[in-house]
Amino acid sequence: MNGRELESYQLSNEELVKLCDSPETSQEDKQFLLEKIKERFTYDLCKRGGETNDDVFARFFGNFVNGKCESKRKVAELMSKEHRYLQNEMFKVCLEYIKILAENCEKGWFDPRNQYAAKTSKEIIDHFKEIDYPY
Repeated sequence: MNGRELESYQLSNEELVKLCDSPETSQEDKQFLLEKIKERFTYDLCKRGGETNDDVFARFFGNFVNGKCESKRKVAELMSKEHRYLQNEMFKVCLEYIKILAENCEKGWFDPRNQYAAKTSKEIIDHFKEIDYPY
């Protein structure tokens, strides 16, 4: 990776767009920056060989929580302000995730890095079973 590549790699998406829009940026640099923006977009949001939209979202969400998420609380609050139908659908995804982590816990498929999530998920699902909740 040359110096120009490394420098663009260290910039946020917002910084790349600002540079691209700046009248002080040469046409050659704008073209280079647009290519970097396209590469990021393609890497983050486009399907790769055989992937589905679900695969793309899971990869994007994983990347988001791995360094781009500033506040889990804020994200949850924003999700709770979405359309009521969408809130219901997002909750179903969250519940399925909890169910899968609980199943993984029962199978012993966890380690110290995700132990909290696995064991807490199992406790949640066990509680649902105790109160005869049709999860």
